[in-house]
Amino acid sequence: MKHLGYLAYLISLSPVIGADNLPVGTWVRREAQEGVHITMKVEAAGAGLKLTYTISGGQTPVNQVLTVLTQLDGKDAPTMMDGKPTGQTMAIRSIDGRHTEGVVKFQGKQISTSKSEISPDGKVLKIENTAPGADGKPAVTVEYWDRK
Repeated sequence: MKHLGYLAYLISLSPVIGADNLPVGTWVRREAQEGVHITMKVEAAGAGLKLTYTISGGQTPVNQVLTVLTQLDGKDAPTMMDGKPTGQTMAIRSIDGRHTEGVVKFQGKQISTSKSEISPDGKVLKIENTAPGADGKPAVTVEYWDRK
């Protein structure tokens, strides 16, 4: 279950990608957990985007790859870990040129939400994730990603 919680956390970072002025490219998450390194590659994929996260370090013995193919329309998109279905979906919706929101579900049940904002200069992504904390109450975490 711990693995699923971490996976949900990673997926919840994806809503930042919907920003119209967010350049396709590679982003690096500022270290929030000791020894865990995450990069996010954003690629155009038809009318949508393909998000590829590479996770290394921490309790991950080898690099793990998480992918999401989204149309940025707010509809559920399946997530894959190392090419296999995870049971989770991500619904990403673009709000405007700098803001998006998303919902992560596991087996159809909502487990987290996210709001994201790209800096005016396009170099920093700020993501606010809301998910149940250890006490069961909503807990907000903030992540920052830098354009590589």
